[in-house]
Amino acid sequence: MVQIESLNIQNFRGFDNLDIQGFSNINVLLGKNNCGKTSVLEAIFLLSGISNPSLSLNINLMRGIPVSKATLKYIFHNLETANRPSISGIFAQGSTRKLEIIPAFEQNEVSTKADTNAHNGSSSLSLIPAKELSGLDFSFTVKNAHYQTKKFKTGFRFEHNGIKQTLSTNYQEDIISSFLTPDSENADIGLADQLKSLFVARKEHILNELLNHLDPKIKGLYVLQDGLYIDKEGISERTPLRLMGGGVRRFLQIAATIAANKEQHLICLIDEIENGLHHESQQLMWQTLFSLSQSANIQLFITTHSLEMLQSLTNVLKQNAYSAMRDSVKIFTIVNTQKEGYQSYVRSYDGLDLALENDMEIR
Repeated sequence: MVQIESLNIQNFRGFDNLDIQGFSNINVLLGKNNCGKTSVLEAIFLLSGISNPSLSLNINLMRGIPVSKATLKYIFHNLETANRPSISGIFAQGSTRKLEIIPAFEQNEVSTKADTNAHNGSSSLSLIPAKELSGLDFSFTVKNAHYQTKKFKTGFRFEHNGIKQTLSTNYQEDIISSFLTPDSENADIGLADQLKSLFVARKEHILNELLNHLDPKIKGLYVLQDGLYIDKEGISERTPLRLMGGGVRRFLQIAATIAANKEQHLICLIDEIENGLHHESQQLMWQTLFSLSQSANIQLFITTHSLEMLQSLTNVLKQNAYSAMRDSVKIFTIVNTQKEGYQSYVRSYDGLDLALENDMEIR
């Protein structure tokens, strides 16, 4: 199910302005290095979790940037706090959202200015209040079945004993978003809880079957008291999942996030989906995404710079079992043009297949 249909980004990260129209159920984002693919995912993440101000800190953490006053400026275009980020989108059934991020400052008297006395020519130094970021304020507007263009405010401040958030108690979120980073070290975060919920719902067979396709020697996955374990043929005892390759853990992270979803609306953001996956496993990943997404209200946003990943996508969609998914897939290329700035260009399955057959550069 399509949750978000279009997106506008202003003054966020490297973007001064970017419009993307016509999202579908499964959206693949392409573009050169540093073109902003991950920033698009982050913008969607902030917009879909619009009432949670801590997400602005989380997106820095996911890039390995520590949480501090000094790093707050990294979400502002060109690192200039005068460039206030604004993210807006049109969602399902005509609902709209707009998020504006406003810097909050504290005054520190650290700068100096020379004052000259006009009568005797003497000069002295005076202190000028210097601005330092102390937090962020968030102003967001939502229009949907519950709210008729209603405005809310949240924010946070750095204080001596930590970070203090101000939340909006009269806003109820109806969309869940999940951001999966390419870092294999983070692939296990939250995985145990998702797997436990699958075991409780007696759905563990879904992942066991997928793992068996990924590696026929894997016979089962188990959630034990001290962690996740794999039962693998030829090994006398179950071994920790951590001993398996990053590709297996990445595959599990993505599949379990979707399979364990109990919410009506989930937006799943997958950055660099090919990371850790052997090229022979990439086709299985697309098959898994298509199969799991058909049975739930899930919208996928996926970034990749792998030509093999794109080729495996078209190979899967050519199969009769998945041909019905062709209209659900859109390919967006993000380009920073010299004359018109950042632009997005969209292709359907047919356009992607034609481009690959003619060796056209689409990434």
